[in-house]
Order: sequence, then structure tokens, then C-alpha cells
Amino acid sequence: MNNMEIELRAKINDLKFLEKKLSQLENIYETKSQERQVDTYFKHENDKDRKLIIRIRKNYKNKNTAILTFKSKAPKKQDDIAWQDFDTEIINPDKLENLLLDSGYDYYCLIDKVRQSFEYKKFEINIDNIRDLGQFIEVEKNGNEKEIVKIKSEILDLLKLLGINENNVINKGYVQLVINKINK
Repeated sequence: MNNMEIELRAKINDLKFLEKKLSQLENIYETKSQERQVDTYFKHENDKDRKLIIRIRKNYKNKNTAILTFKSKAPKKQDDIAWQDFDTEIINPDKLENLLLDSGYDYYCLIDKVRQSFEYKKFEINIDNIRDLGQFIEVEKNGNEKEIVKIKSEILDLLKLLGINENNVINKGYVQLVINKINK
């Protein structure tokens, strides 16, 4: 079974309340202080179903390097919550961007965010302030395809512990949220 990222997110209505709830968790620690990340997503015209996502993530603490990510949707329809992914560090992301564009890929979406990350048990918790979308909490955990339902339930339990109502949980990724906003 391939390793997957299973993730859910929710819009933050009260950041101070959420920060207080996070501080009350035992054994939580900050893994990254606030940092700006710009994610550029590419698509190929032949990939109508978004089976493969290519992302270049530029971290503005170190402008010369970036992370190249390939994401493949889970075989079973899981909205936008479960992806197989592969990350690798790259040098000179602008050259790779040009290579992708010259190879038939097009820009799909740009997500500009300030992210603060925490680790709690085996969960990664991100507090994201996304340009033109607002503030979100994203919780993710790695697992395999057989564990998607179980891990989704664990993430929902953690979100509930943090005061997030299940009705506020979004089963779409930031890319879909941005695309939906653009297409309104």
C-alpha cells in the first residue's frame, strides 16, 4: 500500500480562540514559525480529471531552493482529502517552471500563503493565511488507502477538540477553493 497524505481543512472564524485551544494540547510543538510559501500548480491539457498534480513550492526564507511535489489522487473518490505524494528539493525552480511550460504544461493555480506549522502526536497542523481566501486550519496525517476513513475520523475528532464544528470542515483542497472563487 502506498503512503498517502490524508488531510482536512476548515475556515478559521476566531484565530485567538484556536490558538488558545492549540496551546492547551499536551505535547504539541511548533515545527515552523510563520513563513511565506508560494505554491504554483501546473496541469497538462491531457489530464482533464486532475489525476496528477505538479506543484512547485517556493519558501521565501530561502529563495534559491524550492520543493517539487507530484501528487496523485487516491484510487477511490475521496474528494480532495487523500493523495499519494512525492516531494523533492530543487534548486533554481524558475528553470524547472520554464521547462514545464515548454513541455505542454500550463499554469493552473497560484496559492500565496503564510503558514505556521505544528506537530501533535502523528498529525501535522497548519495555520494558513491564504491571500484572497482567508485563514484556515489544515490537519493531515499519513496513512495508506485502507486507513483513509479511519484517519479522516481521527482528524475530525482533533478538529472537534480544537473547537471546530464538523459542519465547517471543507473536503476540498486549497486549489479547488481558489479555482471556485475565480470561476464565480
